Amino acid sequence: MSADLPSLACAVVAAQGRGAVLDLSGEQWLAQRAALLPELELHTYRAVPYALGLWQQLEPRLADWLQLLELQALQPLLIPPLPGVDMLLRCLALAEALEQNADLTVLLPAPSEAMALLELARTGPALVETLLEPLLSWWDQTRQSLASFELVLRLRLPSAGSLRLDQRWRQRLEHMAALLAVDGPWQLSLALECADTQAELLRQRLSCLCMRGFMPNRLGLHGPAAGAVLADPPSWWPQQLPGVELSDPFSMDAASALLHREAVRLQSRFDAAAGMVRLPLPGVTKAELDVQQCGTTLVLIVGGQRKLVSLPDGLRERQCSGARLEQGWLELRFV
Repeated sequence: MSADLPSLACAVVAAQGRGAVLDLSGEQWLAQRAALLPELELHTYRAVPYALGLWQQLEPRLADWLQLLELQALQPLLIPPLPGVDMLLRCLALAEALEQNADLTVLLPAPSEAMALLELARTGPALVETLLEPLLSWWDQTRQSLASFELVLRLRLPSAGSLRLDQRWRQRLEHMAALLAVDGPWQLSLALECADTQAELLRQRLSCLCMRGFMPNRLGLHGPAAGAVLADPPSWWPQQLPGVELSDPFSMDAASALLHREAVRLQSRFDAAAGMVRLPLPGVTKAELDVQQCGTTLVLIVGGQRKLVSLPDGLRERQCSGARLEQGWLELRFV
């Protein structure tokens, strides 16, 4: 669940009534209401306590490295904040929570930050390994070449193995990546502002979401133009994705209406026999869409975002000959 307004996001999650909830917003939106929601099993991400907990797990494995670098007396509370570390920690917290709860509701930050977090989480073990593996491989080779000097200089050069992912964390990250795959069992509920009847900002946000591979399954709108836009949807809005109006002040009934709306999955359709591909692209307009075929991959470019679509067997040897964008769907023909 991701929303523009914290109060609205909390109302929707609270309407669930029971079950496991992980608050990844970073602002502890739900913590103050925990006493009013006794049926919820609430887990709240708090950056510093979570980082210290991870450090306690890692410190024994890093003992040789800390000694080599003369950092035995390192105080983790005094380490300056590093860009991107908080986002990484949230992904690790999500991986742990998904391992412990088969059915989990996650309260995400606002949509733009939520998409960045989910994209990172979707990479799985590569989340860590792409950053570390080149350096660790270099160290393995260097350590081997220094083996003879190690005895002479009385050095104790630690192995890079202690810095690699252990099997438990690897399984957690792989599990998280599988759940968040494009065709995975996740559901994304959004509550977005609609301030004017042209709904241009809403269009751009939906376009960005679908291009990044996170098509909403439920969509609630609030703001002065929400009712008018839902009553007369724009041409770029797929009719298969109905919206719910969330009136202000936000009532529990409206929040429940969004939460209990049947999850809609707008899925790509491939028909090799007919030489046809249909892709859901809500919010995308013809003027900003660029479609290119690179071998067996379709490349869609919209507003600075890129989306890759692999062609299935039966279409891999054929070329795209035409395209039509209508009511949030891109239809491609192949010969």
